[in-house]
Order: sequence, then structure tokens, then C-alpha cells
Amino acid sequence: MKRYTLAGMDVERYLRSFGQEVTSLQQRVRYILADAHWQTDGEWKESVVRQVLRRYLPTAIQVSRGFVVTSDAATTQIDILVHDASKPVLFKDGDFVFVTPDAVLGLIEIKARVGHSRFGVAVDKLDRNAKLVRLHPNIRAFVPFFAFETEGEFSASWLADVANAAPTWNHRLNFAAVGESGFIRYWHEDPANPPRSYESWHAYALPGLAAGYFVHNAGDAVSPDSVLRNNDLWYPKAGKEP
Repeated sequence: MKRYTLAGMDVERYLRSFGQEVTSLQQRVRYILADAHWQTDGEWKESVVRQVLRRYLPTAIQVSRGFVVTSDAATTQIDILVHDASKPVLFKDGDFVFVTPDAVLGLIEIKARVGHSRFGVAVDKLDRNAKLVRLHPNIRAFVPFFAFETEGEFSASWLADVANAAPTWNHRLNFAAVGESGFIRYWHEDPANPPRSYESWHAYALPGLAAGYFVHNAGDAVSPDSVLRNNDLWYPKAGKEP
């Protein structure tokens, strides 16, 4: 019987492998479709991120797509809907679901390609859905954004769109991966001096690591105690702040 040992984990390379995995999966359909059927290509990109999240999030959590329905209204369609598998659903057909707010753990918006202006529009839509869900008692759904590619250079100026779209916690985006290297994270506490209250966004240039940080932040959002206890296995020791 073959034995596997872990002498030491290269966390940075492990994080980089997520980006390679996402790129490989999304390009398969692009190679087949070329420039045709872009709607199908966009739907496949959403499916790619769902596949990756299903591999790494706990099995007690469902990764689907669909709507969150309240007694007064419903969200627009959510590209990736992360919900508690122990809660009942109003409707389910394959990975398409209608769920109630108490079942929601995460709302994720996916875009194939965004520039500075389109990013602001996408975040605004996501924030409106977040507000509808988070207005219900004890709901702390995480709200991230993922874009495969960027138009133009990603920079800290993109933070203005996030801040303008999210004036209160009910609206607030938690984190975003933009292209291969752009990453945004909201901090309740100062990452350089916890537990000092901070309440601010940071923008990061993380070459090839954005997808990995996205998946690991999703794991952190649904299982924070486990990630905290094993932090050196989830994030490079040097961290993002430098």
C-alpha cells in the first residue's frame, strides 16, 4: 500500500493551484465554442466556480444557484448560492433552488470579465441582494464577487466602487477576486493590529493567487474556527499586507 506523508506544505503554491484549476476548467468550453454562444460560456464559468467550491467546502453545505425568497420579496437570480444542507428548500431541481433567508450562508456574483465601471454595477447588484437577505434576524451570509478577467489594470481605485455601493453592513461586500491577481477584502479588525476595530477595505496585488484566496476566504467564512486553528495551512505566513 502506498503511503502519503506531508513533510511541509507549500501554501503559496497550493493557493496558486486554484487559479490554475479554474483557468483549465473554464478554457475547455472556450476551446470548443470559440467566439460563439457566449451565454453558454458565461454559464459554464459560473459552473466552474461552483465545482471548485464543492470540492473544498464542508459536505454539510450546498453550493447551488437560484433565488432567496422572503415573505415580501425575492432576490434576483444568484449565480452561486451557498446554503445550509440541514435546512429545507422551497424548491429544488438539480442545482437550481429557491431557499429562505435562514438557510443562506453565502451569495456570490460571477462575471467573466469586468472593468472598473462594470465592477461597480455588479457590486451594486450584489449589495442589493445582500441587504434583502441580511435584514432578517441572525443572518450573517458572506457576500463575495469573482471575475475571471479584468479590462484594464486592477488598482486600489476600485475600492471606491465598493465603498459607495455599501454604506452599511447590510450591504457590505466581504471579499472579491478580480482576474488572476486582484483581491479585495473587508476587515472588521485591523489585520496588522487585531483586535483593534478597523472597518475598512484593502486592495491587494497577489500574482496568480486571487482564486486561491477566494476559495480559502469562502472556507474561512463558513468554518472560521477551523481555519483559525490551522491558519498556517490556509494562508502564507507572510500574509497579504506587505
